[in-house]
Amino acid sequence: MNTPVKQRGAASLVVAMVLLFGMTLVAFFANKSMLFEQRTSANHYKATKAFEMADAGVEWAIARLNDPIKLITAPSCTAVVGAAAGVSFRDRYVRPTPAGGAHTAGWLDPVSNAYPGCRIDPSTGTPTCNCPTSGAADLGTTTALLTQPRFRVQFNAVAADSLSVEIVSRGCTNQNACDPTPTGVGSDVDGSAIVRVQVKINPTFPTIPGAGLISGSSTVTGGNLRVVNTDVSTNGITINTGSTISQGAGTEVESLPGTPPRSSILDNDPSLLNLTNADLTGDLFFSAYFGESMDSYKNTNPLTKVINTGDCGTAAACGALVSSYYDQGYSQFWVVPDITFNASNLPTAGTLGTASKPIAIAGAGQLELKANIVAYGILYAATATATDNWDYAGSGSATIFGSLISRGDFVKGSGTLNIVYNGNLFGANGPPSGILVPVPGSWRDKLTSY
Repeated sequence: MNTPVKQRGAASLVVAMVLLFGMTLVAFFANKSMLFEQRTSANHYKATKAFEMADAGVEWAIARLNDPIKLITAPSCTAVVGAAAGVSFRDRYVRPTPAGGAHTAGWLDPVSNAYPGCRIDPSTGTPTCNCPTSGAADLGTTTALLTQPRFRVQFNAVAADSLSVEIVSRGCTNQNACDPTPTGVGSDVDGSAIVRVQVKINPTFPTIPGAGLISGSSTVTGGNLRVVNTDVSTNGITINTGSTISQGAGTEVESLPGTPPRSSILDNDPSLLNLTNADLTGDLFFSAYFGESMDSYKNTNPLTKVINTGDCGTAAACGALVSSYYDQGYSQFWVVPDITFNASNLPTAGTLGTASKPIAIAGAGQLELKANIVAYGILYAATATATDNWDYAGSGSATIFGSLISRGDFVKGSGTLNIVYNGNLFGANGPPSGILVPVPGSWRDKLTSY
């Protein structure tokens, strides 16, 4: 007779199944949590990448606005080298404009329907930029290019301040639709971010020169010198000196109607003489007119082009070099060696600078204007002896619309020099000039109002 075998281990099987089921649930939820963390991390990466692109767009726009070099007429953002074609980034997008109409002073007139921008090749870090006159920057439409991160920027007027502009930059991780104007972008963009900031003109000449001819020490005039100032805001001061003035027979001045000529000459000005002697380098004297130190003007101001001794062999060659750089977009110079301007080394028929884009030349060397030259702007001699040998001898005459400033003595020899003071050239009513700098407290990372 067979005896039935007792079955054992049923309870262990049940326990094992329960444990397996529990471990499966734990693994499932752990995997789900891990997937969630991965997605969160990926989204955070894309958001950070888009934000960095938007912030880069603002920095890029500020840098280009402070770059005086002209762009070629095609929208490739390529700088002109040795040619007069095109306009600068600033002139194209924020359009500095003289006073007129509803604007009692010079103002910025930004173009709001043009969106320049760049895409970045992740493998090389190389940017490819596009600067259209209107519409959105063309950043490529092929599949490979659409995967590259990008930004586009827009420039808006600031109603409360005509010398400020708002920059709106949208950064995207991919795709072509990276328009800075709408509140959102298409669903085909992985990540998008907005950065906004206001920038404002820090004027080149915060203190407008108060006379046609200014010399910190004594002034001796020979030959023919004519100084005209009919500007009411400067009381019509024609010549301002820190010490004595010795007028030659050919010296003439013209001031406000009814003002005797001699009354328009302010000599032995103690405040001007104190400024001349305030320091050995003349830095304080320079800062009083340019609003920054000579070192800052020469070495850190992006608008200044420095001409060193080795850049040009002769004074005339230095004059031609300055003219060439002016033609490329620069209007602000520091010149170390002597410099001479002849009608033959100026690009526009004996004209240096223009009324809408005056030139500012400062330096430590001799500066001469020869023949029939017309200059618009400010000519500044930095050292105490730099202008002791101004030479206007020659077959023609020179005319300066603006102001001529010497920290030390000014000695004019033979020849003819006309100085016609024009405060508009220094930003009073003319197109505003100077560095565009961010306005503190204006940074935003969303499109809500300030």
